[in-house]
Amino acid sequence: MAENVIPGDLVDMEWSVDGVDGNFAVIKGCKTIGIPEVDQEYRDRTSLDSPGRFKEWGLGLKDGGEITLNCFYSTELYKQAAAYNAAGKPVFFRATLPPGEGQSTGDLFAYKAFVVPTIPTTDQDGDLMTDLKLRTTGAVDWVEGTAAV
Repeated sequence: MAENVIPGDLVDMEWSVDGVDGNFAVIKGCKTIGIPEVDQEYRDRTSLDSPGRFKEWGLGLKDGGEITLNCFYSTELYKQAAAYNAAGKPVFFRATLPPGEGQSTGDLFAYKAFVVPTIPTTDQDGDLMTDLKLRTTGAVDWVEGTAAV
């Protein structure tokens, strides 16, 4: 089973202002992977004539939620994140996994999010970090990696 585990340090976390291939850049110093955990809302569709008086539900909206990417601090990273924040527009993010068994390219997760850079509290011996707080907006897309030929 361990041979099928994908190590997190092989995943590329990238961002782009326009989402166009070729315009994505690796988030330098990023220590965490950010793939949104989608929450599904369910709407109560129960009425007095629901069969057996059981509650009935219908699908509602989905939400990709909030994510925090922990990164080592650099002026370049903070400046870029602050510029994205000041623009007031969502940024495109993608996480590309390494190829799995039988794949020539790995699976890809893509989404948009608003960015807020913060400097978390750290102790004297700790590394200075930048947290990129992301609020997702819209769909979280999954693209299966290409099958090996």
